Amino acid sequence: MTSGALPSNPFVAAGMIEDPRLFVGRKDELHAIASRMKGDQPTSINIVGEKHIGKSSLLHYFVRTWQQRVLNNSNSYVVIYLPLRGVDCQTETGFYEAVAEGLLSHVQGWQQRSLQNCWKTKPLNRQAFSDAVKQWKQQGKLPVLCLDDFESLLKYPDQFDNGFYDNLRSLMDSNALMLVVASRKQLDGCVGYFGIYQCAWVE
Repeated sequence: MTSGALPSNPFVAAGMIEDPRLFVGRKDELHAIASRMKGDQPTSINIVGEKHIGKSSLLHYFVRTWQQRVLNNSNSYVVIYLPLRGVDCQTETGFYEAVAEGLLSHVQGWQQRSLQNCWKTKPLNRQAFSDAVKQWKQQGKLPVLCLDDFESLLKYPDQFDNGFYDNLRSLMDSNALMLVVASRKQLDGCVGYFGIYQCAWVE
């Protein structure tokens, strides 16, 4: 095969699709995420599938296009894509700081002043993160975190202990936070206390 030629098999995985014009299909999964996001009680969802099946592309595409699916009250949401394979997310504080950076980068300039102060606590630990998310809820903002390769956190049990997952679950239960988590296996099978209630299977 010459350099730049297309592979003979068009279904060969070529990495995450970042250009939304090249994304095709997955309408059911996209609808499932959006519908659980729009409800009075946002429901976190686990996207499950084998490696190279398109989970990353699905999350990335949803973040780029969610406003087309959530037409009413779109100002109530801030949706970010966060890959957890990076070194920045190997500690609990690093995870919170990456989330904060992602959220604030998606807030419009005129809103940022009133929404950013609660994220300035240093260090941004578990309590500070929880307080910031709750303050956003009081201001009518729901953070929707599309977390890719969630199993990466399981490699660091000393950093991400039961209390970490319990805190996320508490924020989800109080409708202050929504997670869209991509993983190779259903999370309730490996993190039974986590509490991702809905699962969509990518096949």
